[in-house]
Amino acid sequence: MRPVIGYIGAPDGDRLVGALTSLIIRLSGGKPARLRRPPDDNSPRIDGLILLGGLDIHPSRYNAEMEVESRFDLQRDELELAWLAVAFARSVPVMGICRGLQMLNVKAGGDLHQRLDPEITRNWPSGPIGYALFRKPVDILPDTFLASVFGPGALRVNSLHRRAVRNIAPGFTAAACGEDGGVQAIEAQEGSLRFGVQFHPELLLHRADMRRLFRRFVQACRTRMQADN
Repeated sequence: MRPVIGYIGAPDGDRLVGALTSLIIRLSGGKPARLRRPPDDNSPRIDGLILLGGLDIHPSRYNAEMEVESRFDLQRDELELAWLAVAFARSVPVMGICRGLQMLNVKAGGDLHQRLDPEITRNWPSGPIGYALFRKPVDILPDTFLASVFGPGALRVNSLHRRAVRNIAPGFTAAACGEDGGVQAIEAQEGSLRFGVQFHPELLLHRADMRRLFRRFVQACRTRMQADN
């Protein structure tokens, strides 16, 4: 049987991202389930959870005052936190992508930088073509789950985030860092597989290493499913 992988994306738009995520879940051996409502008695029983990119997380979610005006989606914040509570309670594997990494960190007790140093982002492209083609190096740290997928050392990724992890949540550790030393990935130190990346592997499916990342995640979800049966 295929593990059911629930995923949450932007409620409007981002159809391509949703379609690509659903496709890679299927190709990796999972059954995708788009989660649009908070969990209740009629919700699917998920074996894994993926949180995709999107608007910024409201600072109140990590007990901070607003430092920078931005666009928020409070309903999505609540939706993701509710499903993360289910995933944590049942030890379900979690993958966070960009905003999803940040929400995973917030849910577990960490917080965020609300704005990166302008010197870091000064030369980043802003248009859709530039965004699609932009790549930057990150350093995958040894003895991590990501190192077992990509190998330790340099990895070029598509990362243009404007907010980032400040304090890593208790029980988690950095799994990748940028050239500026900023956190580019986190993962849980023990228990079920829970990790987040500050780049977009769902938009790099032409690369074998990114497809391998999803396969490894779905394998962990299948193992969790089998433990329940």
